[in-house]
Amino acid sequence: MLAVLLACLFSFLLPPAASLLAPTRTLTPTITPTLIATLTPPSTFTPLPVQFVTPNMTLFPGFTIYWQRDLWEDAIGSDNRIEDFEKDRNDYGELNFPYFTGNRFILTGQSAAQIIRAPELLPSQNLLHFRDWEIGLTFTLPDDASTNALGFDYASQEDWQLTVLNIDIILPNGRNRFVGVVLYEETVKNFRLFGPDTAQGGLSMDNISYVP
Repeated sequence: MLAVLLACLFSFLLPPAASLLAPTRTLTPTITPTLIATLTPPSTFTPLPVQFVTPNMTLFPGFTIYWQRDLWEDAIGSDNRIEDFEKDRNDYGELNFPYFTGNRFILTGQSAAQIIRAPELLPSQNLLHFRDWEIGLTFTLPDDASTNALGFDYASQEDWQLTVLNIDIILPNGRNRFVGVVLYEETVKNFRLFGPDTAQGGLSMDNISYVP
C-alpha cells in the first residue's frame, strides 16, 4: 500500500512525458537589412541656375525683379511714394539738366527729355519721355532718400536697360509695362536708364514708386 502511494505521488510531481522528450524551442528573430538609397546624379546633371524665372518675377539670391505692379506692391506693402509728374508742366520743350521734378527727383544726363501727355503710350496724364542714344539718364531720389524697393511703369518700342547698383536689367519693349526691384541686402539712392544706339522711339515712363 505504501509503495502504491509513493508511486502516485512521484508521478504527480513529474511533468508530462512529452515535455521530457521534446526539446524546448528558443525563438531567434530574423533581421532583414533595410536598403538605404544613395542618389548618384547622372553624368549629364547640371545644377539649377541661381535665378528662378517666371512670367511675373525673377528671383535672385540678393534681389527680386517684378514684372507686375500688383505683385511688387504686395511684396513691399502700402508705404510707398510716387512721382507721377503731375506737378510738372507738360509741353514738348526739352528739359535742361539737372532737372528737378515737382516731387524733387533729380534727373541728370544728356538725354533729350520732355514732360508730355501721350495716353496712347501710357494710360496716364503727364509722363516723362526721353531718348538717350547710349548716354543714359540718372534718377536720384528726393531729399537724399535711399530705398531697397523701386519700380515704374514704362512703354518703349525697343529693349532698354535699367541699372540698379551693379545690376543690369533688360526692359522688354512693349506698352503698359512695369518693372519693380526689391533689394534684400543693400539700399540705393538712384538708378539709371540706358537706351540702345539704334533707339528711335525713346522710352516713356510714369509713376516712379519707391519705399523711403
